[in-house]
Amino acid sequence: MKFRLLCFFLVLIMSMGLFGCNEKKKGNEDDNTSISSAAAAGTQTDNKKTDVKVKNSKKTSKTTTTTTGTREYNPTKINTNNLIGYSFSMKGFDKVTSIKDFYNYIDELQKLITNCSFNMSFSYENMDTGASVSYNDTNRFATCSTIKTPFVASLLKSGIDLNEKVKKTTNWSGDYGVVAQAEMGTEFTARQLIKYTIQRSDNTAYYNLVKHFGYARFNSDLYSVGANFSLGSSWIFTYCTSADMLKCYKEIYKYGEKTKRGKWLTELMTDTDVNRQIGKALDKKYKVSQKYGSDWSEQQYHDCAIVYADSPFVLCIFTNQYPETDQSDKVFKEIADIIDRINNVIYIK
Repeated sequence: MKFRLLCFFLVLIMSMGLFGCNEKKKGNEDDNTSISSAAAAGTQTDNKKTDVKVKNSKKTSKTTTTTTGTREYNPTKINTNNLIGYSFSMKGFDKVTSIKDFYNYIDELQKLITNCSFNMSFSYENMDTGASVSYNDTNRFATCSTIKTPFVASLLKSGIDLNEKVKKTTNWSGDYGVVAQAEMGTEFTARQLIKYTIQRSDNTAYYNLVKHFGYARFNSDLYSVGANFSLGSSWIFTYCTSADMLKCYKEIYKYGEKTKRGKWLTELMTDTDVNRQIGKALDKKYKVSQKYGSDWSEQQYHDCAIVYADSPFVLCIFTNQYPETDQSDKVFKEIADIIDRINNVIYIK
């Protein structure tokens, strides 16, 4: 009997031990299952994040930072048929970085032209691509003082000695500038007369440069760039189109990029007594080398500028309006602003 009871208790103890092991094993299996589930969930989450990154990378375009902000860099080809119907002409716009902005800008330019109440002409060209916009660019206007800078550029290219003495022999009628007030026979260096001509738009300084050095070389330079106007013995100002004057200022840009004398000239053009038009609109953003022109008797008011934007451009604007008023300045600033934005969406390879 005792033996049977002893066996019974032994079997019972062994059974409890076995059941205890099974519970512990089950607990470990549950723990492993939980860890595996968490790992699987984590893997799925990581996969989802990876998928999101992949999807986002497909949606993200390259961007480019321009002077008008960060714009999606998605070059779009221009359909030239869509440029028909505007009052102005456009060439060389192969692709733009924002097609929506581009059409908004040219619509804005058309609206400005439509609402303009006076005769006007302008010519623009990008120096990197040759893309251009022009309006009434075959209409002739009095050059006024915009001609002075191309004339000075021609003198500098000819190799004149800047320290050469130039004797004052004439006055420009109605001029009261520094050189006009000097006595006849007063000697100035060519350098001084050039500075007065560009920075102060001094008519008598310009007149004495023409008288002393002549205009034959200048006329030859005009012919070489395809500009259809010239100076003569009886006039130091003449008439030309914005398209012809643009050709001259493009050459000044190139000259300024290649030579010390050219750079000196374009620096003089950034520091002038009169800066109310294109320069006033853009010189907080870029270096602007410009030369204005005005004539009260003929009601002519002009400006030509080299704008050193991220992609440089030249802009010449001629107008028939009473000069040098806040109202007459307005159209120059508005055109300069629109052209700058158009220039900023040109796709540069």
